[in-house]
Amino acid sequence: MTFGVSAIGIGGVRGATASSALHGTTGDAVDETAEAFLREAKKSPAERTKEAVLKRHSLSQAQYDALPPEKQAAIRQEIEEEMKRKLGRAQGGAFADVVV
Repeated sequence: MTFGVSAIGIGGVRGATASSALHGTTGDAVDETAEAFLREAKKSPAERTKEAVLKRHSLSQAQYDALPPEKQAAIRQEIEEEMKRKLGRAQGGAFADVVV
C-alpha cells in the first residue's frame, strides 16, 4: 500500500503543503510571501536602486516627492551614480583591463 503526501499530510498536518508544514506557515502566509517575491522580481533595476537610495535616506516615495526640487535633484543624482556603478559592474567594468 502506498500513501501520497496529500493522503497523509506532512508531519501529521493533513491538507497542508509540504512547505507550510515544514516551516510552520499557513497557505495564506506562503501566498503572501510568493506575491511579495513576484512584486520584487518584476521591478526594474532602476526601481530597486531608487528604493535602496531612498531607504538609505529614510525616505518614502511620498516624502521624496515633498522635498524641495534641489534636494530631489541631489538624490536623483545619487540614484544615477549608483545605476552607473551597477551598470559598470554588470558589463564587466571592474575587470575591463583584464585581457583573456
